[in-house]
Amino acid sequence: MRIDVSALAIASPAGTGHAAGERIRPSLLRYDYLTLDALAADVARLLGEIPSSPLRRVALDLGSSSSPYRELLEEQGFSVATLDVAPGADYVGTAERTGLPDASFDLVLCTQVLEHCGDPWRAFDEMKRILKPGGQLLVSAPHVWFFHPHPQDHWRFTQQGLVHLCESAGFSVRGLLAQGGSVLAAAQVANFLLYGVLGRLGAPIYAIVNLVGRLLDRVLRNDRFCVNFACLAQRR
Repeated sequence: MRIDVSALAIASPAGTGHAAGERIRPSLLRYDYLTLDALAADVARLLGEIPSSPLRRVALDLGSSSSPYRELLEEQGFSVATLDVAPGADYVGTAERTGLPDASFDLVLCTQVLEHCGDPWRAFDEMKRILKPGGQLLVSAPHVWFFHPHPQDHWRFTQQGLVHLCESAGFSVRGLLAQGGSVLAAAQVANFLLYGVLGRLGAPIYAIVNLVGRLLDRVLRNDRFCVNFACLAQRR
C-alpha cells in the first residue's frame, strides 16, 4: 500500500491521548491498558531502586507537562519540575535542547518521548548534561507501537539499542525491564486492530483481551517481542 508522505503529520488516530491519571492507573477497558499498566508498574519498580537521600532532590519530567508519575516521584522524596514542547510545563524545550543549566537535576524521567526525537543521540547527551554527577536517568521507549505523530514519530527501540544509547552518552545501566513479553505484545496488537474498527465501543472486548493477555503472558514469558522497555541508568 502506497503511503502519502505529505499526510504523515496528520496521520495519528483520533482519541489516542491520555490524561495523567490514565497513565498511572489505566482502566481495564482501555485498548492500551496492557502497555500503560506494565509501564507504570516498572517505573515504580525502578524508582524504588534509587537510593534514598536526606538531601533535597529535584527531578525533571522531560516531555510531559502533566507529569503522570509525579506521585511516584514525590513518594521517593523528589520535588518535580516539568519540560515540554508546548506552554503549560515549567520549562519549554525539547529533549535535544532543554535550555536548562548544567548539572541541575538529581533525576531525569523521560517516558515515551525518545520516539518523537529527531536526534535521540543528542537527547541523551543533553539529559546527561543537565544531570548532576551520579544523577539518575529513568527512560522508557516503545518496541512495538502504532504510528503516533505527536508531533512526530521517528523511532522504535530494541533492548540493545536503548542500552547502546545510554552507554554511548556516558551512562552506566543499572536496570532494564521489558513491559510485557510476546503474549502480552500479541494481545496489545490485537487490541490495536480492534480499536481501529470498534473505537471506544469495543471496551468490553478490550477488557477480555487484557485479562487473558496478562494472565497468559505470566505463564508463557518470552521477552524477545515486547511492547516497551524501561531503563534506569546513572551518570558516570
